[in-house]
Amino acid sequence: MRSVAVGTRAAERRRLDLDLTRGVVVACLVFFHAAYTLNSANPMLMRSAFLAKLFAMPLMFVVAGAGIWFSLRSRVARAFVTERLRRLLVPLVVGIVLVVPPQVYYSLRSNGEDPGPYWQFLGRFFGSGLFESAHLWFLWYLLLYSVALLPLFLWLRLESGRPTLDRMALLSTRPGGLFLLGAPVAVVEAAFGSAGAGGWNVLAYVSFLVLGFLISAEPRIRDAVLAAWWQAVLVGIAALAALFVIVHWDIGGADQQLGTGYTFWAIVWRLLKGIAGWAWTLAVFGLGNYLAGLASRRLRSPAADDGRPGTARLGWVDRAARYANQAVLPFYVLHQTPIVIIGFYVVQWDLNLFAKYLIISLSSLAVTLLIYDLAIRRANVTRVMFGMPRR
Repeated sequence: MRSVAVGTRAAERRRLDLDLTRGVVVACLVFFHAAYTLNSANPMLMRSAFLAKLFAMPLMFVVAGAGIWFSLRSRVARAFVTERLRRLLVPLVVGIVLVVPPQVYYSLRSNGEDPGPYWQFLGRFFGSGLFESAHLWFLWYLLLYSVALLPLFLWLRLESGRPTLDRMALLSTRPGGLFLLGAPVAVVEAAFGSAGAGGWNVLAYVSFLVLGFLISAEPRIRDAVLAAWWQAVLVGIAALAALFVIVHWDIGGADQQLGTGYTFWAIVWRLLKGIAGWAWTLAVFGLGNYLAGLASRRLRSPAADDGRPGTARLGWVDRAARYANQAVLPFYVLHQTPIVIIGFYVVQWDLNLFAKYLIISLSSLAVTLLIYDLAIRRANVTRVMFGMPRR
């Protein structure tokens, strides 16, 4: 009986570590997207944004895949689909109606166009070619892949799926095995091109989502990721350097379309991009999850858990993890609109680039958190609108 309790506490600890990692990842998206308001003005910022693009959205799918495993622990298939619709489809629709239009409005203004009065612009947004989902494409593809891959996820939880999990775990513990798990990403990029949402072919996100599920389903894979993050950094640096060399020296010709073309060097470039993206995703997730777990263990309340039922007392790191778990989805839906609006005004100020970046990113982070905390999480109506459970 005690072994069951210990296993349950270990799973709970892993979930809290994941919650903390998820919260940090989504908060960092503010700094990633803030760079795009200024990156055309600075080559170094453009290179930094490219590096972040290699792992930003892939990491979101990895974390989401890890969360799916925990979700399926307490839900049957029908309940899981219902939960996905409530958690993803509802905020997707709400976000397209309320959050995305201001982004498009200010984007038009930043490009020198006059969209007219906002309420007049709304008619054009929903009735003409201005309509878009902006950053909310992530919710749509996550919903689509979560439902489409549900038979696979359910099978991996059965005894019949255990041999496959064991083979994946064994592969991950062998030298270079973790990188072989990412081979489908490089193949998809090379075969179908990179012209897709978030800088990746949308089919590549399937591999990232499945990897996240495997990390939570099989502790040996998770341990391998935590142990090999520094190796992933080395592989990521080497692949990234090769990508920059191909671009900087126009290897294969200056006019080739690296992201979509099918010349030899375009295919090589995308293969390297797939390797680099997989490596940096492993590195950032492994290091981030390790640091989150370390902080949670060292900074939690000294009497957080003595092994007896009813005696758990949360430390501030655990409370932060639980707060992040609920905040992450509405924060993601909201975050890009403050960036676009604040960035529209700040880029016009007579300040150096670094000062503008700090103002845009930090003020957008603060505004997004304030909107979430004061206007969304305190009322059941807004909680449901943004995919949160009722209080």
